[in-house]
Amino acid sequence: MSSELKLLPIALLCVFLSIVGHFILSSLFSEARWLEYVAAIIPLSMIAIVYFAFKFATKNDDR
Repeated sequence: MSSELKLLPIALLCVFLSIVGHFILSSLFSEARWLEYVAAIIPLSMIAIVYFAFKFATKNDDR
């Protein structure tokens, strides 16, 4: 399996987190107390995912 294919689930996870973030910020969950915490965790987790994806990509660079 090539390193590009190994990064595909990571990209899909970031897309999923982005969709979940937009969904929870809708007015449907406006009274939920956990909303603020989840809305704060999603961007931080995406930053961590991208950081480790960059480290993985630089380690597996074929140049």
